[in-house]
Amino acid sequence: MSISKKLTAGILSAMMTLSMAVTSFAALPSDATDTPYAEAIETLGALGIMVGDDDGKFRPEATIRRSEFAKVAVTAMGLADVAASSNYQTKFPDVAANHWANGYINVATQQGVIIGDDEGNFRPDDSITYAEAMAMLVRITGYEPAALSRGGFPTGYMVVGAQNGISKNAAASSNQDVSRGMVAQMSFNALTVNLMEQVGFGNEAKFEVVDKTLLEDVLDVTKGMGQISAVGISSISGNSTLKDNEVRIGDEVFTVAESALPEVRNLLGFTVTYYVAERAKGNSELILARSNENYNNATTIVTGNIEDVKAEPSKNIIVRYWLDKENDKNTKSLSVSESAKMIYNGKAIDFDVDKIKPESGRVTFLDIDSDDVYDLVFVTSLSNIVVENVLTGSHKVTDKYGNPSLVLDPEDKDVKFTILRSGQVISLADLKEWDVLSVAKSLDGSIISIEVATEKVSGKVTEIEDDKRTINGVQYEIAKNYVEEIKLGDEGDFYLDIEGKIAAVNAQSTLSSNYAYVTSAALSTGFNPVLEMMLFTKDGEVSVVKSTNKIKLNGVSGKTPAEVLDHLKNGGDSVSAQLITFEKNADGAITQLNTAKDLSASGEIDKNAFALNAAGEMTYNATSKKLGAYRITDNTIILNIPAGELEPTEYSVEKASFFDDNQPYTVQVYDVREDFSAQLVIVTSATASASAEAPLAIIDQIAEVQNEDNEIVQRLYAYQNGQRVSFETESDGLLVNEDGEMLKRGDVVQLKLNTKNEITGVRVLFLAAEKGTEFTATIGTDLDIIYGRVTKKFPGSINVQVADGAISNYSLDNVTVYELNTTKNSNAIKVVDANEITQYDDLDESRVLIKMYKDVVEEIVIVK
Repeated sequence: MSISKKLTAGILSAMMTLSMAVTSFAALPSDATDTPYAEAIETLGALGIMVGDDDGKFRPEATIRRSEFAKVAVTAMGLADVAASSNYQTKFPDVAANHWANGYINVATQQGVIIGDDEGNFRPDDSITYAEAMAMLVRITGYEPAALSRGGFPTGYMVVGAQNGISKNAAASSNQDVSRGMVAQMSFNALTVNLMEQVGFGNEAKFEVVDKTLLEDVLDVTKGMGQISAVGISSISGNSTLKDNEVRIGDEVFTVAESALPEVRNLLGFTVTYYVAERAKGNSELILARSNENYNNATTIVTGNIEDVKAEPSKNIIVRYWLDKENDKNTKSLSVSESAKMIYNGKAIDFDVDKIKPESGRVTFLDIDSDDVYDLVFVTSLSNIVVENVLTGSHKVTDKYGNPSLVLDPEDKDVKFTILRSGQVISLADLKEWDVLSVAKSLDGSIISIEVATEKVSGKVTEIEDDKRTINGVQYEIAKNYVEEIKLGDEGDFYLDIEGKIAAVNAQSTLSSNYAYVTSAALSTGFNPVLEMMLFTKDGEVSVVKSTNKIKLNGVSGKTPAEVLDHLKNGGDSVSAQLITFEKNADGAITQLNTAKDLSASGEIDKNAFALNAAGEMTYNATSKKLGAYRITDNTIILNIPAGELEPTEYSVEKASFFDDNQPYTVQVYDVREDFSAQLVIVTSATASASAEAPLAIIDQIAEVQNEDNEIVQRLYAYQNGQRVSFETESDGLLVNEDGEMLKRGDVVQLKLNTKNEITGVRVLFLAAEKGTEFTATIGTDLDIIYGRVTKKFPGSINVQVADGAISNYSLDNVTVYELNTTKNSNAIKVVDANEITQYDDLDESRVLIKMYKDVVEEIVIVK
């Protein structure tokens, strides 16, 4: 088959108007590096013919479907764009109308590359056999006439494919399901086969092998070889005037594709096989460069394995190093030419023997003339930065451990930087907290190369040996950037740098978070007394617990119950009510007890100690969610324990909404973290009123009930947040007005709720019995209540006048509206639309109660 003949006029026209779009991976997939197909896989990836999956894996040993190979063949023919415009139903009945490969199957069918089986099916999801793949590759290189003359399928295609080198390094039996790696090798081989074309037609049909290949004449990609002497501003001979995306190979300068640039930078000084693609308007772009192993003798040594460097005048430099430092008995050595050139973190410098062994990093020695003396020395000196924050506005990365921030401004023409994660170029915005950046910066700061490590280990430190720590049975060295102590028993996430060293630790707290407030304690009676304590736990439960015979007190083992009791008395005659943390055994007995370290005088933060960090009166700021200087989060435990109250049943556990904006509270703040978030707060004095931002509750009914503790409380039925709800009170007597009278249907209040959704406080805003009295009220700085007459109504707002005051306009946007009919004894309250609001007149004396929070109208009650 001749490719020239088989390309129809329509397809040729389409090829003229559509440029070849190549989607490639930037580097060889990690699961393909040690396969015999590495060169083929990387080359086909760069050409966009055959790429890996979404996880960056190639899966070289996996089989490949017939539909997938149709895509490989069509893309190798340069017809990927044509396939994109041919995505209609195929002629094969077993190919779904919406199959992802329809375009490729249609083009391959038109080109005679695929034919189908004896039943007219294509079997798109079947694994392709070696013979089937070979037949398709023979066809796209034009050799089908030769294959047919040798017996056709499968033998003729197998013979012709072998003769043309398609099976080189990829031989298999004809019926074998072929692997992805082998398909890559066969397709790679086919790219450089001289094509067969039809040069005679009719009775004088004739086929000839021509000096054309798929690679050069169909894909417009040129293959070459040479030494990379400069990339961007890096050069093996000093400064370079190339642009950041340019490379000099031999005497030629090429623009480098963005996906290939990171790998090309790593090959400075190497002799490479390279591929250059012709682009639109006569432009060309280097899409791949690979080290040519026949010309490069390279040795890379991590700095920790370099034993010593010996240099004498007029002699070669001798570097002694370890291949396996832990197990080898003797070192190896290599010789560096006295006239060798040095590239330090991407830029040529005067040769400096002292820089051959950086504190952290690696050194690559390159012999370019095969004389066993190394001519180029590439030093990669690394320092770690652990991402705390990424400030995209100022192009800055801050470090968790106080190292200088890293500035990566793409507009700074004097600095060239790249950020790589798993071989892929990423942007500054892609970085996230806890990323470990291994940074290589040239001496003049003009080149910055960053490798982002992705590995972390979660576990517990079980062994310590010098600067090594054993976690999950594996020993890890501590990186130079990490200066904090890693202790035995530390547990959490250990982030590794690109050398596999511990560069950051996000430790789980070794402190107990099992908080409880102890109100009383005593020794039990009997021959073997233990400690008995009454506790109010962080979950709001009141219980009496016992200890074991020996207790670990504040980290000291072996304490007797009597000794612990004396400690809780704090020098007095009775136990001082206080917060503790504790641990129990399987029988429920307390084995460990900790009392708080008092740091309230200094405000010091000790993340390794259970501590009282602050005490006194503090004001809550709802905007910043801070109580004084301390952050209140959704995880902060809040215990409401009135001062001097020793009856635990009077205590309560609260939510963060317990705090009202701009209100003062007397508190104790415990276990403050470095970000000033409080783990627990005890409130000893607080307002019993509801929060200003609490929604309205229009009372419908109040009933008397017994709670779980058989106490008489009230159950409130009300309308809140647009629906009928019910709550029980925490105790009796809460649902009263300022005269001590029980609230009634139609009264409007705000509720204060605890974590059990029990009512602990009420703010009365409106009494239905006083519906004829108009008023305005400002509560705190954010809450306004207006009760008055609607003087005029507009599509999105109303004018309201209170008594003889000025008329004001109020928005109706996103307002929840209720109607309260004070003349009814049942069904008196309902949720309505804002259209139900009417203008006040003598025949309809309806008024409106408006709740405004932070100058925004949130709720309106129409009072009839």
